[in-house]
Amino acid sequence: MNPTRIAIATADGISVCDHLAHSREFVIVEIADGAEASRQVRPRGTIACGNHKSFLELAEGCRAVICGGIGQGAWDSLKAGGIDPVVLAGGCGIDEAIAGYLAGTLATTGQRVCLCH
Repeated sequence: MNPTRIAIATADGISVCDHLAHSREFVIVEIADGAEASRQVRPRGTIACGNHKSFLELAEGCRAVICGGIGQGAWDSLKAGGIDPVVLAGGCGIDEAIAGYLAGTLATTGQRVCLCH
């Protein structure tokens, strides 16, 4: 089976960032045979809201981006780039998000709210 990569937006390296535009880095997780195979960190050059290009560059090669909130513009940019935005319904840690993604049990929401405006 080919590996899958997912990106988790984080501001502190421990928890999923409550809003994509506030993330300082993406934790990229490679999944193979239904389990985490490797993990790397891709730092974000800027945390300016509206810099959707950086989201696409950071998530290059990923199937999905997990975050705690997202604006419509970032949602549209990720979808246009072939990346599924996964918006959590509540806060959690990175490891918890990975486990929930793998198990298919993440509580998600369809809300798109930019917290920066």
